[in-house]
Amino acid sequence: MLNLAENVLKQSAVPWTSVPPELRPQQQVEWSRINRRGSAATTFLEGPVLAPDGTLYCVDIPNGRILRVDPTGHWEVACAYDGWPNGMAMAPDGRMLVADARRGLVRLDLRTGGVEMLLTHAVTQGFLGINDLQLTADGAVWFTDQGQTGLHDPAGRVYRWQGGELRCILDRLPSPNGLRVSADGGELFVAVTRDNAVWRAPLTASGQPTRLGRFASFYGPVGPDGIHIDAAGRLWVCLPGADAVWVLNRKAEAIARYHFPDGAFPSNIAMDAAGQRIVVTCSGAEALFTLPALA
Repeated sequence: MLNLAENVLKQSAVPWTSVPPELRPQQQVEWSRINRRGSAATTFLEGPVLAPDGTLYCVDIPNGRILRVDPTGHWEVACAYDGWPNGMAMAPDGRMLVADARRGLVRLDLRTGGVEMLLTHAVTQGFLGINDLQLTADGAVWFTDQGQTGLHDPAGRVYRWQGGELRCILDRLPSPNGLRVSADGGELFVAVTRDNAVWRAPLTASGQPTRLGRFASFYGPVGPDGIHIDAAGRLWVCLPGADAVWVLNRKAEAIARYHFPDGAFPSNIAMDAAGQRIVVTCSGAEALFTLPALA
């Protein structure tokens, strides 16, 4: 159950731009038939990244595409390959790190179209299907391995890859999805979709988790997906099953709620450093929405 602040700010998301007809495949592919039963959508938007020049990049999971949207709302395919890309992060050199459910951890050069497989397995075992990632200031890549896990099979994991070393940080999670490490490196937040909650673990100086617990509980048929921590330390949580984005303060009090049209399915969120431009991928609406900034 959400812990509501005394005065919850309620606002509506603003439609920005939709996938144009020429970029929508005519029929669903394997991923969509399995994961989107009952939906007519042929794309699934996720993994938004705002580049310094204002360009928005996002993935189209079932069709193995990275899409580029310029500040005017014009769409084009930046890269396409044989995979199921999900979460993304832009490295300092401009290349994209991609959490790919089929391929593992992938690096893309959007200028050349080059695709490099960085991690395809952990030790001698394949990943279940990695979902989201974060590149932290120290050069570490944190990512979730979600697959088809849930309360029936809590086998999901969180990994950290740094300096060529892959380390399992958390295991036995029922569907780890979006994740964020706090700016000071002292906390890890994970959207645990099938538990309908965000979990929190304090981190030691060496990055080891302690006292893992449930930070906030949600509601609805689909639990939290993408999450983001803004410069003020507030946690933004995409809740696709409720067509909402919630904002929580450090006490896990819900201080704001953004409403989306029915069936929009807000999957993930990107924000500029100042917190003034906020873009949400909506896979049900096959569109991008913007959110009014918080003070």
